Amino acid sequence: MEQLQISSPLKEIWRALTFEEKKELETFAAFLLARRNLPKPQLMTDDISTKELMSLVMAGGSFDWLDDPREDVYSEKDGEEIEWPDKP
Repeated sequence: MEQLQISSPLKEIWRALTFEEKKELETFAAFLLARRNLPKPQLMTDDISTKELMSLVMAGGSFDWLDDPREDVYSEKDGEEIEWPDKP
């Protein structure tokens, strides 16, 4: 069996850990090793499409205040006309 070489800083950290912290570190190390066997390394998040996200935001009601007529503070008379550059 191959002899494992542990760096001095890692040895010092290990000595400073409590029993509970050592168990937690062992669990995390086991997780890292298990993750190697996944088909491809993955972030542990769920993917959601833009369309699904937009539906969720619309259904959530967080932006309902924008439909309030009191939010219509601008009119067609506000601002300046846009001057588009000529096409080359």
